[in-house]
Amino acid sequence: MSKFWVITSQVYKRRVKTKSFLVSLLLPLIIGALIFALPKIVDYFGGSDEPSKIAVIAENPAFSMAIAADKANFKVDKDIQTEKKAKKSLANGDIDGFVTITPVGKEVTAVYTSEETAGNTLITALQNDITSVTLQQKIKDYNITEKQLASLTTPVPVKNELLSNDQLTSSQKEAMSAAILMLTLVIFIFVMSYASIVAAEIANEKGTRIMEIILSSVSSTTHLLAKLTAILLMLLTQIAFYGICIAVVMIGGKSTEAIQGVIKQLAEFPAYYLVLNILFVVLGLMLYILISAIIGSMAPNVETVSQFMYPMTMLAIIGYWGSIAAANAPNNMLVIIGSYVPTFSPMMMLARMDLLAVDATGIFISLGLLVLTNVLAFWLAIKLYRGNVLLYSNDGLFKTWKTSLKYAKRD
Repeated sequence: MSKFWVITSQVYKRRVKTKSFLVSLLLPLIIGALIFALPKIVDYFGGSDEPSKIAVIAENPAFSMAIAADKANFKVDKDIQTEKKAKKSLANGDIDGFVTITPVGKEVTAVYTSEETAGNTLITALQNDITSVTLQQKIKDYNITEKQLASLTTPVPVKNELLSNDQLTSSQKEAMSAAILMLTLVIFIFVMSYASIVAAEIANEKGTRIMEIILSSVSSTTHLLAKLTAILLMLLTQIAFYGICIAVVMIGGKSTEAIQGVIKQLAEFPAYYLVLNILFVVLGLMLYILISAIIGSMAPNVETVSQFMYPMTMLAIIGYWGSIAAANAPNNMLVIIGSYVPTFSPMMMLARMDLLAVDATGIFISLGLLVLTNVLAFWLAIKLYRGNVLLYSNDGLFKTWKTSLKYAKRD
């Protein structure tokens, strides 16, 4: 047992001190901070936009006065009263555009003329200002009291009544879909980084041809378990670090609107869903780590690891894109099937589960299949590692796999 912990300690300390680990530790925090800060950055740079310089061509001066009063959106040149002068000013660049308001019976039409396409914000602001004037005019024409106007313009409240507690409103689904995309992206990044670390760690010693010396003092099973334990401790270190960071942010910003919104969204879900999320994430990562350990043991040297890892990389990519599909169409037949495939379920079933698109029976069937696959992968990793660590074959992944199985059957 002392040899086991010596190897575990050496691998763990060597790996956590690398720059790549520190980068992988801090990069998600930086990305997360940028995502949360993005709206404020946009507001900061967007807030300095000057109001549009326009002219108002209208017989009724009330329109010009109403638009001029909207100083947040418009700066009206009151000296321009005719369309001819407005076109000349527009051509000279003195104004950004001009709006022509023409009465048609009891209604009015408005045309905004500019050299560049007007944005939705500008058009909406013009509509609101012109509508407010026409509304005031109609109130006078129809002798409508303020009380009658309030009654006419008060929207009819529509309440969303859910027939089941296990359903989400549209806004909740949108928020949860966004959260799922972020979570599955983090899982995908973890899978790719830790799978590469495991495969490279195992293949590295094979490439230096010192495995014979190592195995003379420690069994292959102890050697493999020690390395896997070290990598698992690295993973737990990173998860714990993020957990502490999230807790600090939640506690420090609990009074902010954003954190309150997150807490409110989480309150809509059963408490045991948090445990299920953690189980799917951890078991999914463990499965890919075990598969990468098998692949790494078959690679003759560290240079060929990426070539050997390609099929597993494709599985992870399919699982990630499947989770995107699940976030948008959780009841699609291909998504449902994929959510029960152990290599895909950590991302696809997690997405369906968090959208409340699957019942408890389906969740536990998928989780059970994932547990059984982990047990099988663990057994295969130990069984195949004994022969693979001394197998230096350049025949490629599939031929090496067949040779590895032959060696395993002899044991």
